[in-house]
Amino acid sequence: MSERILVPHDGSGHADAALRFALETFPDASVVVLHVVEPFADHTDAGVENGGRWRSRAREYAADVFDDVDDTAAAFETTVDTVWWYGRPTHVIVQYIDAEGIDEVVMGSRGRSGIDRLLLGSVAETVVRRASVPVTIVHGTD
Repeated sequence: MSERILVPHDGSGHADAALRFALETFPDASVVVLHVVEPFADHTDAGVENGGRWRSRAREYAADVFDDVDDTAAAFETTVDTVWWYGRPTHVIVQYIDAEGIDEVVMGSRGRSGIDRLLLGSVAETVVRRASVPVTIVHGTD
């Protein structure tokens, strides 16, 4: 049985570093790249943008992330599976691990958010605490 490695990816340099690490470290594994779209993550209570335009932009951004992911995989002469879900990243990642038979998670130490924790981003920290499988944290660049 081949290993299934999950790489959460938000388009950040840290996520790119995690993907490269996963492809180098687990060359025979099935790698799944998960992009989580958090509904209205960038909006305040002051107003909500039209949902249709927001969803369209979210899909376009996910497509751009996956184009870059496919280019990285091609450089390693392999392919990866890509999937995106709506929801809170911490919840979705942990749910995906359990629902999809993931054996290990490889993720960046921080994401795109401007609010950084001292050692780990809040998503990475929460996944480390809640995941039912080993989690490897990779430090990358922004």
